[in-house]
Amino acid sequence: MSVTVTHPGVYIEEFAPAAPIQGVSTSTPAFVGVAGSGTLRTPTLLTSWDSFKSTFGALPVPGFYLYYAVRGFFENQGQVCYVVRASNGQYGTLAVTTRTGGLTLFTVSAREPGAIAISVDIADKHLLTQATTSLFQPTGTTTVAAAVGDRQITMSPSDAGNFRPGDTITVAAGGESLMIMRISRTATTGTLMLSAAVANAYASGSAVRLADTLPGATVFRITSTVPVPAGVLVPGTMLTVTQGGTSGTAVVSSVQTEQLGAGVVTYRVTLQQGIGFPVDMTTAATVQSEEFTLTVTQGGGSQIYDGLALDGAHPRNYLAVVNGDPAGVITIAAQEPPPPVPMPGNMPAATGGAQGLAGGAAEDLTTIADQDFVDALDTLQRINDVNMIAVPDRTTATVQQAVIEQCELLADRFGVLDAQPGLDPFDPAALPAQRAGLDSTRGYAALYYPWLRVPPAGSGDPILVPPSGHTCGIFARSDNSRGVFKAPANEIVNGALGLERVMSDIDQGILNPAGINAFRVFQTGGRPVLYGARTTATDANWQYVNIRRLFIYLEKSIQEGIRWAVFEPNNTQLWAKLRRAIGNFLNQAWRDGALFGDKATDAYYVRIDDSLNPFSEQQLGRLHIEVGVRPSYPAEFIIVRIGIWAGGSDVSES
Repeated sequence: MSVTVTHPGVYIEEFAPAAPIQGVSTSTPAFVGVAGSGTLRTPTLLTSWDSFKSTFGALPVPGFYLYYAVRGFFENQGQVCYVVRASNGQYGTLAVTTRTGGLTLFTVSAREPGAIAISVDIADKHLLTQATTSLFQPTGTTTVAAAVGDRQITMSPSDAGNFRPGDTITVAAGGESLMIMRISRTATTGTLMLSAAVANAYASGSAVRLADTLPGATVFRITSTVPVPAGVLVPGTMLTVTQGGTSGTAVVSSVQTEQLGAGVVTYRVTLQQGIGFPVDMTTAATVQSEEFTLTVTQGGGSQIYDGLALDGAHPRNYLAVVNGDPAGVITIAAQEPPPPVPMPGNMPAATGGAQGLAGGAAEDLTTIADQDFVDALDTLQRINDVNMIAVPDRTTATVQQAVIEQCELLADRFGVLDAQPGLDPFDPAALPAQRAGLDSTRGYAALYYPWLRVPPAGSGDPILVPPSGHTCGIFARSDNSRGVFKAPANEIVNGALGLERVMSDIDQGILNPAGINAFRVFQTGGRPVLYGARTTATDANWQYVNIRRLFIYLEKSIQEGIRWAVFEPNNTQLWAKLRRAIGNFLNQAWRDGALFGDKATDAYYVRIDDSLNPFSEQQLGRLHIEVGVRPSYPAEFIIVRIGIWAGGSDVSES
């Protein structure tokens, strides 16, 4: 926006270039598998091996390998991953409805799957009751007459002590409302300093009281005949004010404690929304708070969560208290969006007795099916920062093809697939048959063989585990040390003692062209090495792991980096900004070694012009950008020509 010039002088106008494109992360895998504990079918972010053990179990589940896959990932310098617990179990649940309307407010779920006998009882609670709590309605009597224009009212010091700065008062003789700005008291006199001069004269002995409020008033003073316990009247407390047959409810925004004489305490509360009716300060008005008690019973024991509140600002918010209880047997999920029920009808309805959780089903790992893993895999679609997917506990065609389908659909992640155990690599009905079912036209997955021998979780001989977890760790290690453009191969496998099968160069020479990546041991007693970087692509342009992952990195980085341009004016200024921003990003990738070429112009180009963007496309709200890059392919085969050289020189004179 240009500066508006009016007078002669120098004007400053700032301009902002396109924001630089920041490269996205490439080294965050997601593992789907069977665990001994943890929430079912929920992606959980982990940053250490210890965090996995504390969340999903300190020991592996017999016959399953998620434990070893995540351990292998962190052993190979992986830093961050997601884990999803696959299961055929179901949690028992109970829908809790609102006091009025009967709409679902939240759902109670058991923490563990199974047909567990858990019951829930909800009862109304009022920590501040109408019998003890009311609006404070102080009164006083003037001791000196006042004339029109006076800005103060005089009364006894005890009467003045019941008022506070900020109170709006009215004098019965005049009926006008005036705000108290300051109060001063001596041994014999109390003086209320007013915000404005009085408009009506009044005689000595006139009554002074708090002014009546209008609908929507948000500030009130509250008193209680019994001490108010700490944590009861706090921000987030829901209060219902009742006068006669009328009531209004609102949530407390702030509370100020006011100490009066003779140990009397009042509370000045500011509400988030105003009370919807006018309050007559000459008639008693009661106040009660709105809480509830939730009692959970399992077997012969009970857990009582008392004085729970709905508002998130309250220190006893029901979600924080129940879900944060490490000894609890239930969790609570709030209905989103919350039901459109006015307060206090939006409080949970009393159940009138214990209500059992229903629908629970025990986990039976002997019958866990492909669909259970696919269901867990589907939860990852909404996680934007997942870059790799591995399912070490299921190597069936159905599950592995589901991995590939998600990677191809979202185009921002890569499938790391395990060969099935015990397969003959050269039997057409064994490993080649598995590979044949894993084609990805544009190379969004890779298959790894054979399984690794690793130390067991406890004592005993080494065990065989699928290699995907260790492979994801190697991907992360290579990305962080060299870059995503470096083929994650010719890398030592940390945490592996040996292999299911040791192969020769001739053996790998048969597997490699088929897109089966091998782990090798090159000398007796040597450490296993990942020695392959082929995808399962049918299009030879995408046959290398690093090429596909480099393009995922470039595409996602550019997509996120130029989002600011959406809805900007589609003109040549925008084209120039985008061309410059994308070009700078690709130039850095070329300098890092990701792109091939002695000069930047040999490595990439960015095209935004009239040919790509005719007026007809602009009318449709479209902006086309063409980006071409020349990636650095891995030196998979190094061919050295060597021969006998006779030596000497041949000199001739002309």
